[in-house]
Amino acid sequence: MFSKLKDLFNKNKIDEQDIISMVNESHEKGVIEASEAEMISNIFEFGDKEAQDIMTHRENIIAIDGSETLEKVVESMLEDNKSRYPVYEENIDNIIGILHFKDTMKYNVRSDLRQKKIADIPGLIKEAKFIPETRKIDSLFNTMQQNKIHMVIVVDEYGQTSGIVAMEDILEEIVGNILDEYDDDELNIRRQGDNTFIVEGLAQLEEVSDRLGIEFPDEGYETLNGFMTDRLGHVPKTGEDFETEYGGYRFRIASVKGRVIRTVRVEKIPDEGAEPVDPGPDQNTD
Repeated sequence: MFSKLKDLFNKNKIDEQDIISMVNESHEKGVIEASEAEMISNIFEFGDKEAQDIMTHRENIIAIDGSETLEKVVESMLEDNKSRYPVYEENIDNIIGILHFKDTMKYNVRSDLRQKKIADIPGLIKEAKFIPETRKIDSLFNTMQQNKIHMVIVVDEYGQTSGIVAMEDILEEIVGNILDEYDDDELNIRRQGDNTFIVEGLAQLEEVSDRLGIEFPDEGYETLNGFMTDRLGHVPKTGEDFETEYGGYRFRIASVKGRVIRTVRVEKIPDEGAEPVDPGPDQNTD
């Protein structure tokens, strides 16, 4: 659909940049809403993006060890509130399939299976689909839609796991961030160890400050994305590798989407005798 729209403009010799300029001008004059202008611009960028541009990086994947018992896996799933999980054997570079939340709950009603390793339960783990980092997302979208695939594993040229792409990630490239009933639209923090957290880039600084005890400077920005972009010194781009230290914490860009820092890895710089930070209830992040 998206490629056909671009082809329509090409056949009529309408320059893409002219379209974008008209869209921006229409938005400035109040003819179209900001969300509509963004969506049109996203459509033109859609065909140029690859899986590696939108994937959840391997460092931020919530995956499950195939040697875990069904009972243990159910406990973890109920905390994370996700619908699908990659399952690995030994390490994240050896993914053996995808585990669905609904399937896991169905198997969990059988008490004789709860202490079994999930990798040993026939029919529980579904086949995983693997794609290269360079797969165009418009083609990927069509394939996933036609084959009813909701998650794929992205691998690099050496066959190692680079990340994952969910159908939601692709749709967000067009319509923007999608929130469900489990998402916190003000702040999303997920603990990754005693003193390490993954924080949404659009989290309000006031909320981050309250949860982690960090006093941020009053420089006119309101979100963690604004803080990180200011420290970076330029608009972030896909694949941006940057980290900075502030207030006793190390901040590292985890992912960028649409020139916005989507997630940030925040790590407490250890002090002798320091206690682990308690950020409050764990939050889900997509």
